Amino acid sequence: MIFDDYARFQMDLRTTFRTKLLLLTIVPLAVAQVVTLFVVMQTVKQDVEAKGHETLEIGTTVINEFLAARTDQLRTSVSVLAADYGFKEAVATGDAATIRSVLENHGARVRADIAALVDLDGVLIASTLDTSVRSRVDVIQLIADASQRNVESTALVGDSAYHLFAVPLRAPVTIGYVVLGFSIDQALADRVAGLTGLDVSIIHSSDGFNTVIATQSGNPEGIDLSRGHDIVYHALGAEDDLLTIQTPFIRGDSAVAIVLQQSMREAMRPYVEQGRALLAFGLVLLIFVALAGGGFSTTIERPVHALGQAARRMISGDYNRCVLVKSDDEFGELASSFNAMQTAIAEREQRISHNALHDPLTDLPNRSKVLKELTRLIEEARTSGDEIAILSMRIARMSEISSTLGHNAADDLISTTARQLQANLGDIEILGHTGTNEFVFVLPGLDVDGALAYVDRVASLLGAGVTLGRINIILQAEIGVACFPRHGASANDLLRFASIACTEAEASKERTRIYQQGREDEFLRRLRTVNDLPSALRRGDVETWFQPKVSLPDAEVCGAEALVRWRHRELGFLNPDDFIPAAEQSGMIVELTRHVIGDAVRRCREWQDAGYALNVSVNLSARDLLDEYLPYHVMQMLKDAGIPAERLTLEVTESSIMEDLKRSIALLELLRDIGVAISMDDFGTGHSSLSQLRNIPLHELKIDKSFISTICSDEHNDTIVRTTIELAHGMALDVVAEGVEDEATLRHIAGYGCQQAQGYFLSKPLPPQEFLDWLANYEPRPVSDRRGKQRAFAS
Repeated sequence: MIFDDYARFQMDLRTTFRTKLLLLTIVPLAVAQVVTLFVVMQTVKQDVEAKGHETLEIGTTVINEFLAARTDQLRTSVSVLAADYGFKEAVATGDAATIRSVLENHGARVRADIAALVDLDGVLIASTLDTSVRSRVDVIQLIADASQRNVESTALVGDSAYHLFAVPLRAPVTIGYVVLGFSIDQALADRVAGLTGLDVSIIHSSDGFNTVIATQSGNPEGIDLSRGHDIVYHALGAEDDLLTIQTPFIRGDSAVAIVLQQSMREAMRPYVEQGRALLAFGLVLLIFVALAGGGFSTTIERPVHALGQAARRMISGDYNRCVLVKSDDEFGELASSFNAMQTAIAEREQRISHNALHDPLTDLPNRSKVLKELTRLIEEARTSGDEIAILSMRIARMSEISSTLGHNAADDLISTTARQLQANLGDIEILGHTGTNEFVFVLPGLDVDGALAYVDRVASLLGAGVTLGRINIILQAEIGVACFPRHGASANDLLRFASIACTEAEASKERTRIYQQGREDEFLRRLRTVNDLPSALRRGDVETWFQPKVSLPDAEVCGAEALVRWRHRELGFLNPDDFIPAAEQSGMIVELTRHVIGDAVRRCREWQDAGYALNVSVNLSARDLLDEYLPYHVMQMLKDAGIPAERLTLEVTESSIMEDLKRSIALLELLRDIGVAISMDDFGTGHSSLSQLRNIPLHELKIDKSFISTICSDEHNDTIVRTTIELAHGMALDVVAEGVEDEATLRHIAGYGCQQAQGYFLSKPLPPQEFLDWLANYEPRPVSDRRGKQRAFAS
């Protein structure tokens, strides 16, 4: 029974495959033949139709030329009658018999069907109409209308149509009109048909109704004369289609039109016979191909069936059994290739499964693998009560190493470092590579103290250096520490917390930082401020405040320092420390600096217009000193504000210059060349040497407030300030003391020759309008006049 079912299944499969193969052979051929025949017949039809169009256009041209010649001939005949002297004399004398005789004779000579004379009022004087016709008011009216219009026209009287010509009779003034009418009849239609070789019809149209005047084997019913000269299809149902064109009998008058028609069925008759013969040949060819395809499908069904079974085994995951096809042809080769593919797929699946959880460069577990293993360890630790330490480590100076030695060398360095770290791992410790220069340690059983001890081991290992070619590179790293369950209970959170601690260690230039609860909120806040800063700049939420600077010893206001403030729409008022570090790390500090400089020079212009010729100073960051386009932006902003360059001072710190001394000095020299003053801010807190200071294009030094605030109580700081002022004067530099908080400090620095001072004793940073109010209320009091502890301003 089972064997019979299997045999029936095989038979069904063979029949289905054979049918499909046969259809695959026959259907494309049948479709190709049908499409070919259709395209050929359509092409023939289009060609016949195009030739029909051309024939109709030529016929229209012939008719127009014939009608033009006929019209000229008839008009000449009328003009000859109107110019006849005897006829004029008879009209002038009122000789009715002579008038009628002339009309009859001349009308008969030119074969006119109507000849008439009307006076200037359109009253019929004489005509060739018999008594029965003359009584027809409509004919008389048509003659009168023709004489009044003095043009040729057409008219329909009963079932007859006439071509009328009216010519004035002058003796020498116009005394009447001669009217000749020629019948438009079947004879004219036959003549036109003989000239064109087409079916011809003459149609009169009035008020949307057509009247067939004459026709010659045509079918003019239903023709729309409003279509003008267009060639249109005139359908006769399934029997035939007619190509139809029309031309007016008189140019500019569509009342009577000549219609030309050509039958598409007659034009296509020779080609239809050839199409039938082609169709018969195609059927014979199709039968032959079907017979050949049936025999061919039988020879290839069996090996294909075997390959199908092998494919189903592979789908189910069975890669062990080979395909057995005993054939030396292409199917045998296909079976061999199928077996090779089966082996390759098995190896590739195993490799893909490994690569999905391992880093391709170091072959260490990637983040997904680390998360999976850490989750497992956390579940075990919940039961055992053990702790787990997670270390997030970033190799420092990788960008410098990559730019110096190349990207390949950097990859080799990471790979070598990974091998050394892995060689020192414990049996249950996990090392993962989660980023370009980022590694993660998972250390079961270690608390915070154990993690710090492990950090020392790693630092010692990296400090021993990694040999790359002939170079031994000593590595440094920042490491963040997070522990389970102290800092978090999920694998994802612990990895994130360790990364946050690592970032904080990098920012603070420390080797190790232990995660502190709530720091993720600070990171989110910092990230939000960086993301919101561009839109805040556009909306004007970022403001520039100003802290006054006075000259010594006269205490006159000489300038102000621009300080940035941000009124965040949700977080409230933000001081610089809340967003400047994040802006520096993200690179947004460049846009922020340009915004502040632009705002500062515009305010400087406002002060000048208000009568205050003050300087303004703006701080630059380390990233700004790498912005090679900064001098051009500064120059343009000064030009737009109409402020001289010497009114702007840009303040830099020693530490920002030392990050890239060569590029920083080059940029400062460009700024100096356009006239901007350069100030060394927070002088005394950095690490520059005097030789380096000599090479920086400076105009002034600002002594840091940490020295100024204790100058009266700390002799050491007093000595530093005095020496710094003397050094600056020796280098022809002005000196600014910041952080002046009381009267004694102001007198002290003035006594040492300090040129300028700023601090809360003078004024705190103020919004622009409040700064203008402060200027209006300020009363300068020279240092020599100060004896008490009065404030430096009157308000």
